[in-house]
Amino acid sequence: MNINTFIFDLGGVIIGLDEQATINSFSEITATSPIEIQKRVDNSDIFQHYEKGLISNKAFRKGINKTFDCNLSNQQVDYCWNAMLLSITTQRLELLSALREKYKVIILSNTNKIHIEAFNKILEKVSGKDSLSFFADYVFFSHELNMRKPDIEIYREILTKSKTKASEALFMDDKLENLEGAKKVGIHTKLISSPDQVLELKQYV
Repeated sequence: MNINTFIFDLGGVIIGLDEQATINSFSEITATSPIEIQKRVDNSDIFQHYEKGLISNKAFRKGINKTFDCNLSNQQVDYCWNAMLLSITTQRLELLSALREKYKVIILSNTNKIHIEAFNKILEKVSGKDSLSFFADYVFFSHELNMRKPDIEIYREILTKSKTKASEALFMDDKLENLEGAKKVGIHTKLISSPDQVLELKQYV
C-alpha cells in the first residue's frame, strides 16, 4: 500500500471506550436492568440524531429522561453518558505527533458535544493540550458534519475536505461496519481490537 494518510477513529482507538459502563451507570441510577436499558437504547433514535448534531444538548438530556422514564438532572445524565470514556495514553498521542512529521493525520469520530467536552478535559490532564487539533492535521466529528459513520457520505466528505486520495489512506476503527463504509469509497482499512494496537504503526515513524 502506498499510504500517505492515516485516519483514526477516536473511541476505542485513541481513547479507551467501554460502552457497557454507560449502560450500567444508567441502569444503576434509574433502578432499571442493564438489559432493559440496552433495549431502550437500541429502540431509540435520539442517540444517532445527537451524533449527527441534529438535536441540542438540552434536547438530548430531555430525550434520555423520556427514553428511560426518569427525571435525571443534567449533571446525572452527563455523568452516566461520559462513563464510557476511559483513558488516553501519552504513547498514543506521541505516535500521532510522530506520524504527522511524515504523513497526514486525520481523526474521524462519531461523537457529540457532551463527549467532546469530557474528552478534552481528559486530554488536557494527560498532555496539557485541550484539543485534538494539536495532534492531527484534520479533526472531523459527526455532530459537526451532520453525518455519521458508516454512511458513505461522511467518508467522501472528509476525503474532499482534507484533499486526500482514498487509495492513499488507511482508516482504523474498532467497528467492522465503519470499516465497510470506508472500503466502499476505496479507503484501506484496519480493525483495531484495543487502543494500544495502534502502536504497531511505529513502524511508519
